[in-house]
Amino acid sequence: MTAVSERVFLGLGSNIGDRRANMRAALRWLAPECDVVAVSSLYRSEAVVLEGQLPGPEYLNAACEVRTALSPDELLDHVKRIEHDIGRRPGERWAPRPIDIDVLLYGSRAIGTERLTIPHPLLGERAFVLAPLAEIARDVVHPAARRTIEEMARAAGHAGVERVAGPDWASGLG
Repeated sequence: MTAVSERVFLGLGSNIGDRRANMRAALRWLAPECDVVAVSSLYRSEAVVLEGQLPGPEYLNAACEVRTALSPDELLDHVKRIEHDIGRRPGERWAPRPIDIDVLLYGSRAIGTERLTIPHPLLGERAFVLAPLAEIARDVVHPAARRTIEEMARAAGHAGVERVAGPDWASGLG
Protein backbone atom coordinates (compact mmCIF):
# COMPACT_ATOMS: atom_id res chain seq x y z
CA MET A 1 0.00 0.00 0.00
CA THR A 2 1.30 3.45 -0.78
CA ALA A 3 -1.06 5.64 1.24
CA VAL A 4 -0.52 6.54 4.90
CA SER A 5 -1.87 3.67 6.92
CA GLU A 6 -3.34 3.10 10.34
CA ARG A 7 -2.35 0.35 12.74
CA VAL A 8 -5.47 -1.77 13.23
CA PHE A 9 -6.15 -4.97 15.16
CA LEU A 10 -8.78 -7.47 14.05
CA GLY A 11 -10.24 -10.49 15.82
CA LEU A 12 -11.02 -13.59 13.77
CA GLY A 13 -13.23 -16.50 14.74
CA SER A 14 -14.81 -19.50 13.05
CA ASN A 15 -16.92 -22.34 14.38
CA ILE A 16 -18.45 -24.10 11.35
CA GLY A 17 -17.00 -25.62 8.21
CA ASP A 18 -13.24 -25.89 7.77
CA ARG A 19 -12.51 -23.36 10.49
CA ARG A 20 -8.78 -23.01 9.87
CA ALA A 21 -9.30 -22.67 6.10
CA ASN A 22 -12.01 -20.04 6.68
CA MET A 23 -9.65 -17.98 8.83
CA ARG A 24 -6.76 -18.34 6.37
CA ALA A 25 -9.07 -17.20 3.55
CA ALA A 26 -10.13 -14.15 5.59
CA LEU A 27 -6.50 -13.19 6.16
CA ARG A 28 -5.70 -13.60 2.44
CA TRP A 29 -8.75 -11.61 1.33
CA LEU A 30 -7.89 -8.64 3.53
CA ALA A 31 -5.36 -7.72 0.81
CA PRO A 32 -4.81 -5.48 -1.05
CA GLU A 33 -6.81 -3.07 1.12
CA CYS A 34 -4.97 -4.24 4.24
CA ASP A 35 -1.41 -5.39 4.76
CA VAL A 36 -1.31 -8.16 7.37
CA VAL A 37 1.80 -7.50 9.48
CA ALA A 38 1.28 -9.93 12.39
CA VAL A 39 -0.90 -12.94 13.20
CA SER A 40 -1.34 -14.54 16.61
CA SER A 41 -1.38 -18.16 17.55
CA LEU A 42 -4.61 -20.08 17.07
CA TYR A 43 -6.87 -20.66 20.09
CA ARG A 44 -9.86 -22.88 20.75
CA SER A 45 -12.78 -21.74 22.90
CA GLU A 46 -16.37 -22.63 23.63
CA ALA A 47 -19.04 -20.76 21.70
CA VAL A 48 -20.72 -17.83 23.44
CA VAL A 49 -24.48 -18.36 23.42
CA LEU A 50 -27.50 -16.41 24.54
CA GLU A 51 -29.69 -17.78 27.31
CA GLY A 52 -31.89 -20.50 25.86
CA GLN A 53 -29.61 -21.19 22.87
CA LEU A 54 -28.06 -24.62 22.46
CA PRO A 55 -24.26 -24.62 22.71
CA GLY A 56 -22.64 -24.22 19.30
CA PRO A 57 -19.49 -25.88 18.01
CA GLU A 58 -16.16 -24.76 19.46
CA TYR A 59 -14.51 -21.71 17.95
CA LEU A 60 -11.04 -21.23 16.60
CA ASN A 61 -9.88 -17.68 17.35
CA ALA A 62 -6.92 -15.50 16.39
CA ALA A 63 -5.99 -11.86 16.12
CA CYS A 64 -4.09 -10.00 13.46
CA GLU A 65 -2.49 -6.62 13.04
CA VAL A 66 -3.03 -4.89 9.73
CA ARG A 67 -2.01 -1.60 8.21
CA THR A 68 -4.68 0.07 6.11
CA ALA A 69 -5.54 3.39 4.55
CA LEU A 70 -9.25 2.52 4.74
CA SER A 71 -11.38 4.64 7.04
CA PRO A 72 -13.03 2.74 9.93
CA ASP A 73 -16.34 2.59 8.00
CA GLU A 74 -14.61 1.44 4.81
CA LEU A 75 -12.77 -1.23 6.81
CA LEU A 76 -16.05 -2.42 8.32
CA ASP A 77 -17.56 -2.68 4.83
CA HIS A 78 -14.48 -4.59 3.64
CA VAL A 79 -14.57 -7.17 6.45
CA LYS A 80 -18.35 -7.61 6.06
CA ARG A 81 -17.79 -8.42 2.34
CA ILE A 82 -15.14 -10.97 3.29
CA GLU A 83 -17.48 -12.56 5.84
CA HIS A 84 -20.21 -12.79 3.19
CA ASP A 85 -17.83 -14.24 0.59
CA ILE A 86 -16.75 -16.95 3.06
CA GLY A 87 -20.39 -17.85 3.68
CA ARG A 88 -21.62 -15.85 6.66
CA ARG A 89 -25.27 -14.87 6.38
CA PRO A 90 -27.44 -12.75 8.67
CA GLY A 91 -28.91 -14.77 11.50
CA GLU A 92 -29.51 -15.04 15.20
CA ARG A 93 -27.01 -13.19 17.38
CA TRP A 94 -24.00 -15.36 18.25
CA ALA A 95 -25.24 -18.18 16.01
CA PRO A 96 -22.57 -20.49 14.52
CA ARG A 97 -20.71 -18.90 11.62
CA PRO A 98 -17.98 -19.80 9.16
CA ILE A 99 -16.14 -16.54 9.91
CA ASP A 100 -16.43 -13.58 12.22
CA ILE A 101 -14.11 -10.60 11.78
CA ASP A 102 -14.25 -7.89 14.43
CA VAL A 103 -12.48 -4.53 14.32
CA LEU A 104 -10.97 -4.50 17.82
CA LEU A 105 -8.75 -1.40 17.74
CA TYR A 106 -8.19 1.25 15.08
CA GLY A 107 -5.08 3.23 15.99
CA SER A 108 -5.76 5.05 19.24
CA ARG A 109 -9.22 6.12 18.14
CA ALA A 110 -12.42 5.80 20.11
CA ILE A 111 -15.40 5.67 17.75
CA GLY A 112 -19.06 5.37 18.65
CA THR A 113 -21.51 5.49 15.78
CA GLU A 114 -24.73 3.65 15.07
CA ARG A 115 -22.90 1.01 13.02
CA LEU A 116 -19.45 0.89 14.57
CA THR A 117 -17.96 1.00 18.06
CA ILE A 118 -14.18 1.00 18.45
CA PRO A 119 -12.59 -0.25 20.63
CA HIS A 120 -14.82 -3.29 20.32
CA PRO A 121 -17.32 -2.94 23.19
CA LEU A 122 -16.84 -6.50 24.54
CA LEU A 123 -13.06 -6.61 24.12
CA GLY A 124 -12.30 -6.41 27.86
CA GLU A 125 -14.69 -9.26 28.69
CA ARG A 126 -13.50 -11.85 26.20
CA ALA A 127 -10.51 -13.99 27.09
CA PHE A 128 -10.79 -15.69 23.69
CA VAL A 129 -10.06 -12.32 22.06
CA LEU A 130 -7.60 -10.96 24.61
CA ALA A 131 -5.35 -14.05 24.68
CA PRO A 132 -4.45 -13.90 20.96
CA LEU A 133 -4.47 -10.10 20.90
CA ALA A 134 -1.98 -9.92 23.78
CA GLU A 135 0.50 -11.92 21.69
CA ILE A 136 0.69 -9.24 19.01
CA ALA A 137 -0.41 -6.08 20.85
CA ARG A 138 1.01 -6.60 24.35
CA ASP A 139 1.98 -2.98 24.97
CA VAL A 140 -0.87 -1.34 23.04
CA VAL A 141 -3.00 0.81 25.31
CA HIS A 142 -6.77 0.44 25.11
CA PRO A 143 -7.96 4.02 24.44
CA ALA A 144 -10.93 3.85 26.82
CA ALA A 145 -9.66 1.53 29.57
CA ARG A 146 -6.21 3.18 29.58
CA ARG A 147 -4.62 -0.20 30.29
CA THR A 148 -2.37 -2.28 28.08
CA ILE A 149 -3.81 -5.26 26.27
CA GLU A 150 -1.46 -7.46 28.30
CA GLU A 151 -2.91 -6.06 31.56
CA MET A 152 -6.44 -6.60 30.30
CA ALA A 153 -5.63 -10.17 29.20
CA ARG A 154 -4.11 -10.98 32.58
CA ALA A 155 -7.21 -9.61 34.35
CA ALA A 156 -9.56 -11.63 32.08
CA GLY A 157 -7.66 -14.88 32.64
CA HIS A 158 -7.66 -17.70 30.12
CA ALA A 159 -10.38 -19.98 31.44
CA GLY A 160 -11.87 -21.99 28.58
CA VAL A 161 -9.27 -20.74 26.08
CA GLU A 162 -6.62 -23.17 24.78
CA ARG A 163 -3.73 -22.42 22.41
CA VAL A 164 -3.83 -25.08 19.67
CA ALA A 165 -1.25 -23.81 17.16
CA GLY A 166 1.51 -21.23 16.98
CA PRO A 167 1.43 -18.25 14.61
CA ASP A 168 2.77 -20.45 11.79
CA TRP A 169 -0.81 -21.75 11.25
CA ALA A 170 -1.22 -18.72 8.98
CA SER A 171 2.11 -18.93 7.14
CA GLY A 172 2.21 -18.92 3.36
CA LEU A 173 -0.85 -16.76 2.85
CA GLY A 174 0.57 -14.97 -0.18
